[in-house]
Amino acid sequence: MEFTIVKSSQEPLYQEALSLYDEKLDISLYEDEQIFRQSLENQYTKDDYIFLVGLEEGEVVSLATAHYEATTNSSFLIYLIARNTEEHDTLMDLTLEEVKSEINKLANRVHERDVNFIMFEVPKEPEELDEETDQIIRDRQTFLNRHGFEKQHEIPYLRPDFDGTSPGIPKDLYIKPNLELTKDIYGTSVKSNYILKYVFANKLSRSYIYSLLETMNLRKAPHSS
Repeated sequence: MEFTIVKSSQEPLYQEALSLYDEKLDISLYEDEQIFRQSLENQYTKDDYIFLVGLEEGEVVSLATAHYEATTNSSFLIYLIARNTEEHDTLMDLTLEEVKSEINKLANRVHERDVNFIMFEVPKEPEELDEETDQIIRDRQTFLNRHGFEKQHEIPYLRPDFDGTSPGIPKDLYIKPNLELTKDIYGTSVKSNYILKYVFANKLSRSYIYSLLETMNLRKAPHSS
């Protein structure tokens, strides 16, 4: 298996990777092509955005995207997907390890050490599960735990809705720490990554994103003491 970093929406592999994205039809895949393009090309994110494509015999078989937040030396893993084949789990393992390596390259370029942590939002576990959904969630948890991600329970995490007006969509937040973290440390990093992703890459309004951060207790409301 080989990996390559896509740097421009004009590269042929960009469209091929998005075709894989479109195939997945998964509830966690919620962004249109414009968001990927903006992340690759806008001045605030293009130098610290990873668009990683996995190839086998020249064919796209996996995709991972992530933002690196230099101020807090942390990262936001956005997507990690692989083609549905018998090798799916292996493709996921290899792709995650490769995107972690690329994140650490960015971290070492700035701080001369690996990233402090990687965050990853996933669909929230429903209160009532059918057998199929239960197995999907168990498999996801097993995969994330095996790679050192821990589900956090202290932040009532919300993903923005893209109408820019809703109160947000509850999600589960997993964090892979590379050093011991307390909430006051990782909370600041979550906030910075959240702003990088949803204000600068997705171009949602600051007022909307700040209101969600306040709801998550990651930002003080104006005029609060």
